[in-house]
Amino acid sequence: MSPATPLDESFWSDAIETRELQPPLRGPLDAGVALVGGGFTSLTAALRLKRQRPELEVAVLESRHVGHGASGRNAGMVLAEAHLDRVRDLGARSVRFTWESVTSMVDAIEAVALEEGFDCGLERTGYLEIAYHPVHLRRARAAAAACAELGVPLRVLDAEATRDRIASARFAGALSHPRAALLHPGRYVAGLKRAALRRGVRIFESSPVTGLRQGREIELTTPEDDVGGAHPPLGGGQLGLNAYLPASGLSPIRDRAVTLHSFILLTERLSPAQRESLGWAGREGWSDMRRLHNYVRLVGDRLLFGGRVVYHFGLEAPGGIDVIYARLQAELRRTFPTLGALSAGRRWAGPVSISPRRTPVIGSAGRFGNLHYAVGYSGMGVSLATLAGRVLADVVLGEGARWDDLVYRRDRPWPLPPEPLRYLGFQGSFLGMRLADAWDALRG
Repeated sequence: MSPATPLDESFWSDAIETRELQPPLRGPLDAGVALVGGGFTSLTAALRLKRQRPELEVAVLESRHVGHGASGRNAGMVLAEAHLDRVRDLGARSVRFTWESVTSMVDAIEAVALEEGFDCGLERTGYLEIAYHPVHLRRARAAAAACAELGVPLRVLDAEATRDRIASARFAGALSHPRAALLHPGRYVAGLKRAALRRGVRIFESSPVTGLRQGREIELTTPEDDVGGAHPPLGGGQLGLNAYLPASGLSPIRDRAVTLHSFILLTERLSPAQRESLGWAGREGWSDMRRLHNYVRLVGDRLLFGGRVVYHFGLEAPGGIDVIYARLQAELRRTFPTLGALSAGRRWAGPVSISPRRTPVIGSAGRFGNLHYAVGYSGMGVSLATLAGRVLADVVLGEGARWDDLVYRRDRPWPLPPEPLRYLGFQGSFLGMRLADAWDALRG
């Protein structure tokens, strides 16, 4: 197999049906709700809308094919963050509610897969934040103590306990998240698509949205024609673009986040001896506690190793790809030297959406408040997109008050500066994080 370029199809795409796409939109369409983007956010919202209000006309417009974007390119980890930094501003109740809401998405995914009759390969493995240095372990202990005050049950593992779980001499300890899981993103997005179609959602693939006109009715422009949205409260437009939002140019929220690229190596199958050398009986997903970290999991008997975030204008492939993958491969060898030289069976990249505060924003915009959006999942898109889809559907149905305590609804979005200031700001931020990581390694 020839080396894949960063925006080639991921390993997960093998489970996504791309030979027989839903037909593109031809001519005008009146829809109660029009959702832009064919990923976890829009499909979850569409399915929830039709289950709650079967008579509502719901349309999903996707520029390529369902699952082509970040929903089909991620690592397949269902994670949550405690957001301890928000306690002072938003209160313990809001932070605790957000934690419970996000961690409950493991149950929600399992339930929808069972009810709709598809298998997304969900594994309730838990998740580890790995300490590489003593300073990381001190932070882990402080985080666990603060979480305990909120009623968030995280546990600190020492070096021996961590290495008993996953054999790497690099590990100095870990913060254990028991309410986390792994899944197969391709099967998940494909299952949501089939379920939505069965429920009567109209999905239009190869239908890029090129413009948006606000008013009492939202009008979305496609290369073929216009899509008209119905009058609220049953209608409006929803943007489930997340990482693709900045490049879409759709106002008024294109300045809410930036798009970064994250890179993934997936090894060939490990031999029985290699697999046994890792231990890893619990199959936990993990990432290290550096600011610029790697994220790792098992996919069957393969090893997925991701990281090396890069800022780049637009969504086209950044330059210097071979160097990026070589550095990622070196990190893999350093972490698991007993495996020897592992060849990458697949490699790909995917966009990651980052907001200025590094947390999602789920909000409504426009003169009439009928343009709803979610953006900034910051690498936790499986759980957060699933949650965002549910929140946005409830907002459209007039039931959004149940989510008023959610941190992502209460945070005020900070608009980003225009380019090239945006690029320069994030490059400076990356440099600062690299220096801080280097300092942590030096001081222990």
